[in-house]
Amino acid sequence: YLGEVVNKRGDRWELQLKGSGLTPYSRMADGRKVLRSSIREFLCSEAMHHLGIPTTRAGSCITSDTKVQRDIFYNGNVIQEQATIVLRIAPTFIRFGSFEIFKPTDGLTGRKGPSVGRKDILVKMLDYCIKTFFPK
Repeated sequence: YLGEVVNKRGDRWELQLKGSGLTPYSRMADGRKVLRSSIREFLCSEAMHHLGIPTTRAGSCITSDTKVQRDIFYNGNVIQEQATIVLRIAPTFIRFGSFEIFKPTDGLTGRKGPSVGRKDILVKMLDYCIKTFFPK
């Protein structure tokens, strides 16, 4: 997450990078994207936008000389692909799922959110959402 920009019309745009490396949500992978999937994301986000479907937009794709290994057919044939970072743009990246970081321990799985018990952060996040998206 890079931050937000408010343009001259008062439109808010949040900016984030996808594929720039490891995060707590990388799901055991390296956190990198490749050019193939980045182009697909860019084209699909533009198609959805022009069909009138609210979605994030891909503002840019930056490809480096860095190579990452991918098994694109999951058949053991690993290839080298160029790493690519996508700049994603949306009015907000807050979703209902964003609040799962406060989820208490699940009795069945034993899993819990990384910020369970952090009522101080929860209150800040709720206040921000109400002030920004539901002003009086």
